Amino acid sequence: MRYPYSDLLGRPSVPRLLTAAVVGRLPVGMGALALFLLVRQSGGSYATAGFAVGASTIAGCVGAPLLGRRVDRHGQARILVPAMLVQVATLLLLVLLTPSGGVLLFGLCAVYGLFAPPLAASLRAMWAELLPERAQLQRAYSLDSTAQETIWILGPVLAASLAGWYDARVPLVVMAASVAIGVVWFASSATSRAWRAAAQGERHLLGPLQAGPVRRVLLAILGLAFAWGALELAIAALADSRGENPGLLLSIWAAGSVIGGLGFAARRWGGSAQRMLVILLVLNLAGFLVLPLARDAVQLGVLLAVTGVVNAPVIATLYTLIEELAPRGTVTEAFTWVSTTFLAGISAGVALAGVVSDLYGPQSAFALAIVGGGAAVLAVVLRHRGLHPVATQVADGTM
Repeated sequence: MRYPYSDLLGRPSVPRLLTAAVVGRLPVGMGALALFLLVRQSGGSYATAGFAVGASTIAGCVGAPLLGRRVDRHGQARILVPAMLVQVATLLLLVLLTPSGGVLLFGLCAVYGLFAPPLAASLRAMWAELLPERAQLQRAYSLDSTAQETIWILGPVLAASLAGWYDARVPLVVMAASVAIGVVWFASSATSRAWRAAAQGERHLLGPLQAGPVRRVLLAILGLAFAWGALELAIAALADSRGENPGLLLSIWAAGSVIGGLGFAARRWGGSAQRMLVILLVLNLAGFLVLPLARDAVQLGVLLAVTGVVNAPVIATLYTLIEELAPRGTVTEAFTWVSTTFLAGISAGVALAGVVSDLYGPQSAFALAIVGGGAAVLAVVLRHRGLHPVATQVADGTM
């Protein structure tokens, strides 16, 4: 039997770039918990630890599009490597100084987030060149997003284990080594060194955000991410109120995503990316509607596994649409906006779900996931003209 991904992984440079991107982004999965544990070990309060993580997150939201724009202008290696050096230096300073609060802690955390190398966006910007057949592109994004799930599965476990076995500074040392190895491995490849964004005329101040279709996809992402953030908090709060293991339930949800992503990438799908996105978002919303019906942990775990199957495929389809819709010369920046929007939406969903859970009980927070999922569906189906590449819209006057 033929290996289902041999046509993707058999391409020159693909295994190296995919693996390097996962290794280099491991700090993304470790970072929040690692910073939290470092602050706590150095004597900082829970609030201080939370603010430190928040500083890195907010700075990352700002830095990602800025670095992505620089990559589009100057190439990958010239931006990824300097950003990596700054981030590594910042992590090592946190290890050496172990500040428990104040300007030094928050400043270093902000610099750490601001200079996170946009490895995932850089890889996704190259898929169209690595796989010239458009039919394979969506499968590649699915395999990509599934591989990235390992960051969220392994990262927190690795951070907590290293801090428990040794010292809370050790996870940051591992993060520094990981991002250094991943970026150098990625950026030193001939494919990365040769990559250049498509030539663009006069660059618009808003970059890819100038395109209405891109903004609509980002709006759908915002709703979806809000729903996922709210659901994550709702699951944790409900499990805690019942004396159950929230980590196990969230891992089941992530495992469902991995299974769905691998299955989605294993076959070819007909139809447009927009049509597929609508189908997947509707299925996602259907999952949000049935989750509150679970009466115990077993039922909730089964429903989460089934619901999670849609997660990686919908992310892959969103990447495909962004690649199609982004104006020429802005594709890396466009992918960083995807990450930033996901992060903003998840953060908002978690925060609001926490408030709702306190006021009305954990079960009520599931309603926020339904609201976010419904908003994501509406974002891509309301206008009858649909989503079209910028060039098409300019030609037919629909911009």
